[in-house]
Amino acid sequence: MVQCEAEIDSVSSVVLADNVPISYLVMSRQVCSLMSLRLNRLFCFAMPLLFVSFFTVTIGFSFAGFAVASSDQQWWPIPVKSYYGKYYVAKKSPGKACTSLKGPKLEEWNAPLKANFPYLIGVLVPHVKDSYWVAVNYGIIQEARRLGLGVKLLEAGGYDNQDRQIEQIRKLSRAGVDGFILGSVSYNGLDDIISTVSTTGVPVVEMINDVHAPQVSAKALVSFYDMGYYAGEFLAEHAERTGHDSIRIAFFPGPKSSGWASDTLNGFRDALQYFPGSIDIVSVKWGDTSPVRQSRLVRELVAEQSKFDYLVGNAVAAEVAPDILEQAGIKEKVGIVSTYIVPALYDMIAKGEVLASPADLTIFQARMAVDIIVRILNGEKPGRDLPFRAGPFIPTVTTDNIASYPYEGLFGPRDYKPVFELSPEK
Repeated sequence: MVQCEAEIDSVSSVVLADNVPISYLVMSRQVCSLMSLRLNRLFCFAMPLLFVSFFTVTIGFSFAGFAVASSDQQWWPIPVKSYYGKYYVAKKSPGKACTSLKGPKLEEWNAPLKANFPYLIGVLVPHVKDSYWVAVNYGIIQEARRLGLGVKLLEAGGYDNQDRQIEQIRKLSRAGVDGFILGSVSYNGLDDIISTVSTTGVPVVEMINDVHAPQVSAKALVSFYDMGYYAGEFLAEHAERTGHDSIRIAFFPGPKSSGWASDTLNGFRDALQYFPGSIDIVSVKWGDTSPVRQSRLVRELVAEQSKFDYLVGNAVAAEVAPDILEQAGIKEKVGIVSTYIVPALYDMIAKGEVLASPADLTIFQARMAVDIIVRILNGEKPGRDLPFRAGPFIPTVTTDNIASYPYEGLFGPRDYKPVFELSPEK
């Protein structure tokens, strides 16, 4: 049994040991069925009573916030995992929160009611060629509209375009933006430009994808290590429940340079320790998350491997896999699990073509990034007045519980089109 300590700050605020994944406490009915399993594996004897207390006070507002995530209604408070203190990059490891920060702290996220000024925010994302980043766009624009902000949003066109994203930051700096929200294409490739911008007094809030960046102002994100961990946890339980004594797995992390892709693989591997049988990860295939690239990689796998039980990886690989596996005559023999969810995958889970996926609640992350940049520009200090790092809890969406997660709460309206510029309210 893992030894851990817990400190109750208030009825709805808990601090836990940093090495314990905790996102399952709220956000879905799966909490009730999985809590016992995870507590037995991960926590000390006294924790269940603590968690039950926290669960009872948070579950009401977690569902309420989720239901209005895609609307103009008040979408907060929601339960989040926060870290406070100073960011010393020497204590930062990829995929993990910096150990110089205090946390994680379970608390309510309350959005600012207004901005002190109609700020102009520069937003940079890797691309908008898949629905994941379209959902991010939706969250950014909705929250910016609520607060009366201006937005200039640029997309790099893919994770291979680091130089383009750096130049886009320079372009928006010249345009006089008050602050940046950055979805970086690289874990450490933008450290210098972030430092350059920060020295001018313009804050940079990282969103979705983690960065090394000693001078970054704050972060709105979840741990992709945890995302991979929960995918692995689901797979281990599913394989055991369906009678597998041994399993062969093919893994598709995503772009190797991104940081988040390797984090998911590391978390996934760590979760597999709970499977009682033998495990063989027969193939790990890296690549950009374009449908063309991921389709090519899945076809390579089918040509190279005569037998595997599960295909696990990024949402695009999971989305293209069923048709390719069907063409190869092995669709019914392979279970598909994704490490994050997109709209097309949501529908495939509902149909039973994909078994499960953790959901990192991108709309919430995007809204939180806007809230953080506004609070910084309003004069608050990250790490003291607001978290240096915060993100929503991570539920795992499965074929059994998908009805608990309305599509619009995860992704926004189905007919939403990205918005790249928004004028500030006058």
